[in-house]
Amino acid sequence: MSKCSKEVPTKDRILEVAERLFAEKGLDGTSMRDITDTAGVNLASVNYYFGSKDGLISAVFRRHFMPLNEARLAMLDAAEAAAGDGLPTLESVLDAFVRPAVTVGFGCSFGKDAFLLLMGRCLCEPAAYIDKHLRPHFGPLMERFDSMVSRLLPELTREDIFWRMNFIIGALHHVLPVWSGMISLPFGEISPPDAEEVIRRLVAFAVAGLRSPTVSRR
Repeated sequence: MSKCSKEVPTKDRILEVAERLFAEKGLDGTSMRDITDTAGVNLASVNYYFGSKDGLISAVFRRHFMPLNEARLAMLDAAEAAAGDGLPTLESVLDAFVRPAVTVGFGCSFGKDAFLLLMGRCLCEPAAYIDKHLRPHFGPLMERFDSMVSRLLPELTREDIFWRMNFIIGALHHVLPVWSGMISLPFGEISPPDAEEVIRRLVAFAVAGLRSPTVSRR
């Protein structure tokens, strides 16, 4: 593998290289030597900016998840404010959840392909410390969205909401690599959608899923 261009600032260069290598080889499979050799830096530089490999892993996730989730919460705040004394629509709540994933999270961010690959690897081959780096970003966020869904659909149990929101997240994780071109599917006569169409279809799917009849329990 060729070394990363030194025209990129050192901290960003380390992040870009680490993200790509983590995606290709896994978090456990990537050594600090792999990262320093490819980035053209020494170990002291990594320790200076990130403290450790664990700190570097956290920074890789943080640079994508922080702007993504800040945008989600800002949109949810705006939907609640627009509703005044009432409740926002389910459509506006789910748009706040879906839209940033398409436009902020992966639609225009550099390194999106590597990060999508990394997320897919993490979901399929979870390491022992994945919860340490993912849960802080998504625990409070999901509590906020789950709480709003519960207010809008009070007939749903906490368990119903947990599963249905996870199905929506699963749809996002599948659709984004397809839409970005990472995964090639036989679309046939179907024209590739633009961002707005992807968002519209995902929100409609999510709304229908949340409003679907409750599965009877044995």
